[in-house]
Amino acid sequence: MITKIFAITDFIDKARWGNKEDYNLINFYDMNLSNDVKILTHWLCYIADRQMAFQRVWDVGGFVFSEMADQITKKRDLELLNPQQPQKSFLIKRDDYVNREKYNFDDGDGGKYLFVSHQILRENEILLEHEFERGTRPYFIPRYYPSDYISILSTFSILKDYEFSLSRYINALLEKLDKKDDSVQKLLFGLYLLSYFEIGQPKSSDLINFERNLARAEKRKNLIERVLSDSNEFEDEFNYFRKDTIFKQKRAWCSLRDFLKSPEFTEYFFNALEEIGSNNYGMLRSKDVLKYLELPGDVWNNNPTFRKCILQGTPYEQSTLNFAKLLRKIFNENRKVLKEGYPEQFDITFDFVPRMCDKGSNCSICPYGLLHGNAIEFNRVCVSDRSKYCPIVYISCNYKMTCLGEDCLLLQYAKG
Repeated sequence: MITKIFAITDFIDKARWGNKEDYNLINFYDMNLSNDVKILTHWLCYIADRQMAFQRVWDVGGFVFSEMADQITKKRDLELLNPQQPQKSFLIKRDDYVNREKYNFDDGDGGKYLFVSHQILRENEILLEHEFERGTRPYFIPRYYPSDYISILSTFSILKDYEFSLSRYINALLEKLDKKDDSVQKLLFGLYLLSYFEIGQPKSSDLINFERNLARAEKRKNLIERVLSDSNEFEDEFNYFRKDTIFKQKRAWCSLRDFLKSPEFTEYFFNALEEIGSNNYGMLRSKDVLKYLELPGDVWNNNPTFRKCILQGTPYEQSTLNFAKLLRKIFNENRKVLKEGYPEQFDITFDFVPRMCDKGSNCSICPYGLLHGNAIEFNRVCVSDRSKYCPIVYISCNYKMTCLGEDCLLLQYAKG
């Protein structure tokens, strides 16, 4: 049963990554950006990707953050994040936004902030679709912008020592790692230290004091550099991190996953490392490393209907572990018999659960329902026609994958 659960998930996940329409592309402000700035933009977008429409994060946030990353990298100037200098900064008070009357900000917004582009919008169709007007400067307001700003400021505070380059920071981490099974987790730990460690819960009123925030970021950087420079302390902190915190790093795992799996960002990622002369990334090109990625845990993969369905009849159906932890446990205990699949692939629940598990009628065509005889209408939907898209993955996840005909894994399970 476990092998089939992982095999079905592997089938759906391959459909997800096999078509660029099925995942997020960034609306870069300039398509000629360096590979390093592109992966840095991607990393910054995930910092802000919390409880808001993901399209806005990648379409609008991607535009603003790509310009911000590009300019900070070129000018090597953290004053570009100083809200006390609204003519220069990419974070400003809403009262300082020159087009505020165009967008009808609420009265009393003066104490709040936004990230703003320095570009005047002309012909970017994606931004126009988000109802930005020509002749104005696009802006982006993450839901949790105070902590996101501190996270971004802290990130650049560290990257300053690496020529403002994310790929140089990653290469420095790779130089510290040996080729053990925990290398990917240790790389993730280093990325967690870069942007998420001890950020806290700042308020918007805390952002105006740039000198104080920068001083705190520098103090934090010194602590992190001490951990990174001492192998024994690094091991101690990592061992503490891997017990629990590692399973709560959704945004960091998503970003690293994209670097290693996304057809778009894999190219940017490895090209960026190659361009700085790195020779430490060979192990990351192996498909085998993907099995060490953790599931980016969220409400979708902890959905009780989904859990109950896939764990039914397994030794794990009564487990109360967080799903990300549980999947790692299941994988480790069954790795010798698992031919396909690994924990991170269950992130397909982001697309799957809202369409299938929140709508009870879709249980009758559910791929996982094939394992329990519940998918009684599966054959009424399956077309088994290689000239068409697979309707099962299209309905369940909105992924476009060409039908595999009689070679389809799901069809084989449907036949019993």
